[in-house]
Amino acid sequence: MKKLGRNAWILILLGLLGALLLLLGGLLGGGGGEEDADYADYLERRARRLCLSIDGVKEAEVFLTLERDVKTGGFSDSQTPNPAVRGVAVVCTNGDAPRIRKAVTELLSAALGIPSSRVRVAGNG
Repeated sequence: MKKLGRNAWILILLGLLGALLLLLGGLLGGGGGEEDADYADYLERRARRLCLSIDGVKEAEVFLTLERDVKTGGFSDSQTPNPAVRGVAVVCTNGDAPRIRKAVTELLSAALGIPSSRVRVAGNG
């Protein structure tokens, strides 16, 4: 079996952690778990595409968490708004470089409507 590098293990660990959190969220959460997971997947795909559009980023993995306690604000149950983004973690090529880290952080902060303190970026090579 081929020996995996440190960065490959980080990506595998993030993927397993994401799957575990989705599973636990579905078991422990009330309703909306599947819709929330679909929404999170959608946002992760969009965020990944944004990261890949930055010069110097060739690969990217994105993990996103959502708020659990959504207030409906007068909407009926069928019109419950999507939960807010709590935070996002990104592992990408050159993510340790200050210019890339800043660009990814600012881009995702603006796109997801969250403070930059809720965005974490790490490099994978």
